[in-house]
Amino acid sequence: MQLNAPIIYKLEDKIVTNYSGYNQLARFYHFCLEQPKGSNIHLDFSWVEWFDGNLCALLSAIIYQLKKTHDFVFSADEKEITNRFDVLIRNGFVKTDSPVYDERKSTIPVQAFANDDKEGFCDYVTNELLSHRGIPENINDKLKERITDDLLEVFCNTNFHANTYDPFFVGGQYYPRDGLLKFSMVDLGIGFLPRIEKATNGKINNDLEAIQWALKGNSTKMVLDQCPGGLGIKNMFKYCKEHQGVIQIISNKGFWSSDLEGSLFQAGRELPSPFLGTTINLFFKKI
Repeated sequence: MQLNAPIIYKLEDKIVTNYSGYNQLARFYHFCLEQPKGSNIHLDFSWVEWFDGNLCALLSAIIYQLKKTHDFVFSADEKEITNRFDVLIRNGFVKTDSPVYDERKSTIPVQAFANDDKEGFCDYVTNELLSHRGIPENINDKLKERITDDLLEVFCNTNFHANTYDPFFVGGQYYPRDGLLKFSMVDLGIGFLPRIEKATNGKINNDLEAIQWALKGNSTKMVLDQCPGGLGIKNMFKYCKEHQGVIQIISNKGFWSSDLEGSLFQAGRELPSPFLGTTINLFFKKI
C-alpha cells in the first residue's frame, strides 16, 4: 500500500561528477532503502547549488532500481526545477507538459536502453554523442568509429559479464565555458569484481584492483569464455590520456578517476555506501 505522506530527502551543495557527487547520490539510494515499501519520496533541490546534467543517468538508474524493488513514487518541485535546474528538463530527465527544446544545445538526452537494443544505442552514440557540438574537432571519422566500437563493447558487456537484464542508462552535458563534455553510462549489474576474481583465481579480490586490472586491457572473456574482448575500457583510457580527457570508473565500492593520477588517491577511493553495478564517466575536452 502506498503511503500518502511524502518523505522528504534534501540534496545539498554541488552535485558534480566526482567522488563527492557520486557519494551523495549513493547516500540518497541507501536512505531510500530504509523507507517502507510504497513510500512517496520527495526530492528537495532547494539546497542544491549545482547539478551536473550527465549525472541524471545515475539518478535515473537509482530511481528505476528503487521503483522496481520497493514500489516507491518519486516527486520534486516542478517550479524549483524549472527556475533553477531547467537542465533537468532540457535533457529529458524531468517530464513536463511543455515540449522539450534544448535551445542552448548543451545537453545529451538522458535515455535508458534495453540491454539487447544494440542498434538503438549505436544510433544514440552516433547522432547524440559524437555529433554534439561539445565533441572535439580533432575526433575524425576513423576515431569516431573506434570510440563507437569501444562504447558498444561496454554496452554489450552489461548482459555478458555484468549479469543484468536491466536497462543501460546514459546522458551527457556540455559546458561551453570549460570546453568540456561529460558523458555518463550506468548499468545495474554485479560490477567488475566477481568475474575478475574468478578469472584470476582470487588474486584480484577488491573492487579497486579489479578496475585497475580492466584498465590494462585484461579480459575475463578471454579467460572464462575463450573469446576476445576487454579493449574497450583500455582504449577509452588511452584516448583520454592522449586528448586531455578524463575517465572515471565506479564499480561497487571502488571509485577510480584518471585525473587523480599523481595524487594521494591515484589508486582510487572506497565508497562507504555504494550503488549497484558500474558507472563510467567520460570527459571530452575541446583543445
